[in-house]
Amino acid sequence: MKHRTFGQVVAALRREQFDFTSGHSWTQRQLAKEAGLTVRIVGKIERGEQARLDAEILQGLAQAFQLTSFERREFFAMASEVADAALVRAALGSEDVFTQVWALLDTLCAPAFLMDPFADIIGVNRALLAFHDLSLAQLKAARATAAGANNIVLLLAPGGRLRQVLGRGWRPIALANMQQWRAMTLRYRHTARFRQLFTALSAYPDFYGLWADSHEDGYDDYSQLRSYAYTHGAHGPVAYTVFTNTSLSAYGDLYLATFVPQDRVTTALFETLAGKSGEALSLAPWPHPSLN
Repeated sequence: MKHRTFGQVVAALRREQFDFTSGHSWTQRQLAKEAGLTVRIVGKIERGEQARLDAEILQGLAQAFQLTSFERREFFAMASEVADAALVRAALGSEDVFTQVWALLDTLCAPAFLMDPFADIIGVNRALLAFHDLSLAQLKAARATAAGANNIVLLLAPGGRLRQVLGRGWRPIALANMQQWRAMTLRYRHTARFRQLFTALSAYPDFYGLWADSHEDGYDDYSQLRSYAYTHGAHGPVAYTVFTNTSLSAYGDLYLATFVPQDRVTTALFETLAGKSGEALSLAPWPHPSLN
């Protein structure tokens, strides 16, 4: 990632911080104070003019932004100027990566879906639709909106079907997904697509609470394993772990989330839902134009 782009991300992260005294986002002076830097250094970083981004500077910024473990990993990787395209060997093209992941989604005998770094849902299998009691028509309707068929939007939408079927399991699931989304989108905070999603989500009553809670101590996203046990609105008691596999590509990561049962009841349910499987259903193009 170029210094200029890294600076744009830092500026975007600064504007996300809110000063309750002034009622406005942080200024460069406030960021400098919180990070233990000078205003001149912060300005140079945001303009992409700071040649040295040593550990002390990066740690100060990460601390000021209260980045979680996965967010810090993304932040430090961005500062190294390693572009996404350089992470994947030339012998394995991005289309090959996508084809392999999509083929796996096609054959999984458990609820599963595929996301891009914005959490836009690229595809789902029919077992997931059946588990969440969703219809393809509902997802196509979401796809037609400005926010699109986005995992976070679907989770947070007031009165949405997901909130109904998840019941008391909704909040821990929504919080875990928010933590993941913050890390996934960190290097894209300066893009138009992120701003579009953030604006759409800001209209939802629970958004800012979940956004803030994902930074509280005890909610660090040190693992991509998410385990849940709750009473599902359509299927009764369930217990499962969501495994999220990350596949690298030149257009950002691909995230394949698979639901793995933890008890016999949920195992039997997933076996039944697997009978509804077939070809994976495409919901969004890949890669998103913002990832090119």
